[in-house]
Amino acid sequence: MSKLKMSCLWGAASGTAILCALATIGTAHASGFQVRETSGTLQGSSFAGMSTLSSDASTMSYNPGTVGQYTETTYSVGGSYIRPVAEAKNIQASGGTVNNTQTFNQGSYHDMAQDAFVPNAHAVWKLNDKFNLGISITSPWGLVTDYEPDFAGRFYGTTSSIKSVNIKPVLAYRFDNGLSVGLGPQIQQLDAALSRAVPNLAGAGEGNSEVSGDSIDAGWTAGVNWQILPTTRIGVSYNSEVKHDLKGKVDFDSAAEAISYVDQTATAEVITPEAITFGISHDLNDQWTVMADAQWTNWNSIDTLTFNFGGDTNTVNPGVQDSSSDAYKWGSAWFGALGARYKHDDKWTFIGGLAFDETPIKTQYRNVRLPDSNRYWTSIGASYQVADWASVSLGYTHVFANEARVDHSTSTLGSFRADYDAHVDIIALQANFKF
Repeated sequence: MSKLKMSCLWGAASGTAILCALATIGTAHASGFQVRETSGTLQGSSFAGMSTLSSDASTMSYNPGTVGQYTETTYSVGGSYIRPVAEAKNIQASGGTVNNTQTFNQGSYHDMAQDAFVPNAHAVWKLNDKFNLGISITSPWGLVTDYEPDFAGRFYGTTSSIKSVNIKPVLAYRFDNGLSVGLGPQIQQLDAALSRAVPNLAGAGEGNSEVSGDSIDAGWTAGVNWQILPTTRIGVSYNSEVKHDLKGKVDFDSAAEAISYVDQTATAEVITPEAITFGISHDLNDQWTVMADAQWTNWNSIDTLTFNFGGDTNTVNPGVQDSSSDAYKWGSAWFGALGARYKHDDKWTFIGGLAFDETPIKTQYRNVRLPDSNRYWTSIGASYQVADWASVSLGYTHVFANEARVDHSTSTLGSFRADYDAHVDIIALQANFKF
């Protein structure tokens, strides 16, 4: 191996270590709280080709079956900058029996969504003529929303944060007929923190609370990628749910402690959903490839989120403040993408795609933490072959979201109603190496 290649390999490995650390800092959401951004190459096609393409190691993130299709050891490292914008308008809010002395701002609220950087790293090692070993490091689940303390819906939620790191090692076998099968575990770290205002149960006033927890748990993944014709590939993959037993605490600020709230330990169960992906890609000629993919995600695992506390969190009303529950009642959702890739010459390849991203959230359960709605993607991208062993990919996506209605109402906390408008811009960069 040349000194230049060795330097790039060490640089990429160092970059991976840095990106893995950054992965715990902040993420953002697609539909639900999924983070789809795992590849600068696939970003440019709205992730059309995610189950069939094996152009660089980053495309293995959705289908472990593609790992067996690589004929060389290859490495990919990159990241995505996500800029979501969300505005609440037509706000109407009022207090209930425990917070009717508080003030609720009406009108509109500008941009509670937070920008984020989402890193990724992938590698495939050629073991012999039949077996390949791959590893993919991504942040598949994430959410960051943040409201100001005087937000009219603060008793239903203020800051919401979900962060994840997923490590997926894969062993793949390639048959002589072009069929590749991949299988492996996925080791997932999840960190969640949810804040909201808390009312004075004995009279006027309010404070703030944050319940948080984390866990490391595991699931599995499997997939097939089959070159059924010299010009045509099909792919199918499965990612299992991962059951997380979060352990953490509930913290109250000084204002909440002054009105009889006390810190406690906290536990909760969160199940990240299973998903099935399938697709097809076809080479029309030496320059043009068309791709189509669909993914079904079983968000039914997000039903009721209950934090159980180590004891009462408020001394004024003992015996009934030992847990906190929110009903989500999510359903399954589909993601579909169509794309095309054009190989201009030996240096430049261009790509584009469209996608529909269905929300799993039912209107009656939509909340201020995640005012999600159906989304529509449009993407473009390009790859440049720097050398025969190195390339760079850049992808851009604009996401349009339907208007979303949030309608909270309880006798104790009062009501909050608003219409949300949102859109997202994503820029993804990927560096790819072959050795």
